[in-house]
Amino acid sequence: MKVTLATEMAPPFVLVAHFFITSIVFLLLSGASLAFLAEDTSGYFISSSFAAFSHLYLLGFVMMVIFGALYQLLPVVLEAPIFSKDFAYIQFYMYVLGLSLMVSGFTFSSLHLLIPYGAVITYASMVIFCVNVFLTFYRLENINVVGKFLLMATLFLFASVSLGLVIGLSLGHGLFTIDIDAWTKAHIVGTLGGFVMMVIMGVAMVLIPMFSLSHGYSQQWIERALYVHSVGVILSMGCFIFGFSSLVAIPLGLLMVSSLLFLIQMASILKHRVRKQNDYWVKNIVFAFICFTCSLIALWFNPVLGGMLFFLGFLLPLIVGHIYKILPFLIWYEKFSPLVGKQKVPLLHQMIHTKIADIQTLSLFIAVIVLALALILGLNSLFVCGSALLFGSIMLVVYNTWYAFKYTTN
Repeated sequence: MKVTLATEMAPPFVLVAHFFITSIVFLLLSGASLAFLAEDTSGYFISSSFAAFSHLYLLGFVMMVIFGALYQLLPVVLEAPIFSKDFAYIQFYMYVLGLSLMVSGFTFSSLHLLIPYGAVITYASMVIFCVNVFLTFYRLENINVVGKFLLMATLFLFASVSLGLVIGLSLGHGLFTIDIDAWTKAHIVGTLGGFVMMVIMGVAMVLIPMFSLSHGYSQQWIERALYVHSVGVILSMGCFIFGFSSLVAIPLGLLMVSSLLFLIQMASILKHRVRKQNDYWVKNIVFAFICFTCSLIALWFNPVLGGMLFFLGFLLPLIVGHIYKILPFLIWYEKFSPLVGKQKVPLLHQMIHTKIADIQTLSLFIAVIVLALALILGLNSLFVCGSALLFGSIMLVVYNTWYAFKYTTN
């Protein structure tokens, strides 16, 4: 699949910038809150501090980046414009408001009644996103494998946020009598396994070959992963919701198989890469896939360690590495492409401070390793140190984001 990040059908850059900039703000806030989880890392209890961090990080950073990336990439992949740009702006402002209310409720016990209101607003914003995507797909006659991943991901998003709404209303006002723990697990599986992972699998089939200049590889592994992963998510959520938790190991095994198929596909793509330069993008991608593999193993005997490796060892370097590629291109295309042939314009790699990116990448790797050791050894003080290292790495991401937006040839 030969694609480019730019297309006449893509939305205005200002829309995508809304999501990218806000995602970095939420990343900074989540990094600042990580150290407060040191006391919550020894067991399975889902505390309010963990809920605040996970929503800041997953909904605030990861989901915001995904929304922005999808608004840019869907027109490229589907060769059709987003159904409504106005829907996208409405979704953005509702999402920020709803998420802020929920996080405030999780962070401050006196504001816990804000949780259901934030959940409702966040739910409505995500429904708007889902409707926007569904109506975009509705106009298509043929859908390629990447499109299938993104469509299934959106279906899982709708299902998982609906569960999240019910959980939020139950926690805030006791409106429903449900097994909070089981439904929360179904919500997590639907969000992480159903939406986030399927978006990553689909988008990776666009971005990894594009940035590594890979050609001549087969898509057989990812095509198998599509069906195995979809069935695994559906059965896993069903087991938790309908009280068959004892059987959940079977569908979770399917998710492990689909994840391995995805890793094999990525290895095949990287094996065929023409671009051999091992820059900060390659280092982030390789480290992310190593952590993803380790998280699959760790989840079976230490879910907290596996979750940390997935959240911070896999998602964070994978996203940051691609931000360093996508953001400079979009800014260059918006700001400098009209000037080509008229005056000197920068090269893409000049719009990222390379030394800062290298330091940030190394510090992120060290931080994840320190956090992993802290969880294995049960040392809260070491966890705090790892959190401080991670926050420093995030500060460098913030700097490079600002550097790209403010870049000028003068």
